[in-house]
Amino acid sequence: MRRRLVGIAVVSVLLVACSVTSPAQTETPNAPIASPIHTDIPVSQGMTDTPALTAQATAELAVMTPTQFMLPTSTPSNADAPDATALAATTIAQMPATATPDASGLTASLQGEIIVVALSKSGDGQFFATISKGMMENMDDPHPLTIYQKNGTTFVEVSHYDYTNMEYISDIQLLPNPDQTHSLFIVYGGVGAHSSFGTVFSFDGKTLKSALETHSDAGGGALKVMDVNGDGVQDVIGDDTDYYVFCYACGVRIYTDKVYTWDGINFVEQKLIASTDATIQKAIDYAKAQRWNMVTKLLPTISAPTTDADKWNVALLTHWSAIRKPQTDDAFPFLSAVYYGDYDAAVTMLRAVGAKDAANPKGKWFAGPIAEGIDAATDSSIDEFRVTIFDNVVQFSTMALKQDDGLTSARFLRGWAKALVNPRDPVGLNDLQAVATLDPFYAAVRDAIVSR
Repeated sequence: MRRRLVGIAVVSVLLVACSVTSPAQTETPNAPIASPIHTDIPVSQGMTDTPALTAQATAELAVMTPTQFMLPTSTPSNADAPDATALAATTIAQMPATATPDASGLTASLQGEIIVVALSKSGDGQFFATISKGMMENMDDPHPLTIYQKNGTTFVEVSHYDYTNMEYISDIQLLPNPDQTHSLFIVYGGVGAHSSFGTVFSFDGKTLKSALETHSDAGGGALKVMDVNGDGVQDVIGDDTDYYVFCYACGVRIYTDKVYTWDGINFVEQKLIASTDATIQKAIDYAKAQRWNMVTKLLPTISAPTTDADKWNVALLTHWSAIRKPQTDDAFPFLSAVYYGDYDAAVTMLRAVGAKDAANPKGKWFAGPIAEGIDAATDSSIDEFRVTIFDNVVQFSTMALKQDDGLTSARFLRGWAKALVNPRDPVGLNDLQAVATLDPFYAAVRDAIVSR
């Protein structure tokens, strides 16, 4: 009875383009199934390294070698409508039935349409990936990703992977890569209200593997694809941003991510590596101290790197300094400047309100979109936000001072943050005293805090 769904199911035929954007989806009208579907397949759980095949298909794949792969080119390719319709019907037929039948009888438990993607091709036939978009009606049911191969006029399941943690699926994207022995593709989805994930799968004609999975607290932002180092090969970027500095909806974030490249077998995280180039090493030292403003200033002075390691160093420094750079619409510009390492800019914001206000833990210095609608002087619920601010200022300024203990603005801000929490804090007072003779504003803030 579940096959009766095919007459009403919406089948998505994805245009699989070798680009960094998600493949275009085109809804196609139901087409008659042009060929019989063969699914003599045992039900399996989780990821299977050994394909479940008919005897004939096993013999055919046994003689196939990875070098026979024909990967999609930069020209967009798509699953033909008859193939997509047939594969959607096959996928639906494999799913558990709903507990409550509708007017047409027992139906499969998917809530969205079936996505069908054409993958690589061997001499024995085209491979496809199918998965149901959305979530399963019974969230405890496994959510399967299935790989099929078209052998003549039949479709044979090669392998599959089950999502078992109540995930929902939003899309599939082919990952362009120069590796002729694997197809790489990404499944995007999420769990709960905000959390998202991206899983990169590798498939070599026999084995389907989860090669990389990234997670994020921001809906839809766990993974993206871009060429970070400019070598013409797309890299995978996993979001590692802290979205909960204050709260998810507060908009104050510490942006960071991880960059991965495919080495033919695994995804390898790219990291900063010590350099023999003095300028590049200086920029790396700034980056480790979270002084991204100084990295930005130094980058134009770096000579063209000559080693692969330094090429990656410069690429990562450029990428990470760009995502940390403050924006005009930031929810709390003061902390954005601190996270960028621009302590002079943060001090300038305190100067704008004057020494007396800056010395007040509930002063107007707590400003920006995050403070809109809040009476900072009387609203006690905001006190924990102030504690977070002071903790962050101390943490980041301390990193900067370890790298350069002569950074006056960082020393002032560390002393300011500590002394606002406790006007008798010895470290805070020592910091303020150390810079008081260098700037009248620093001295005025110190005096105002001490007199509290």
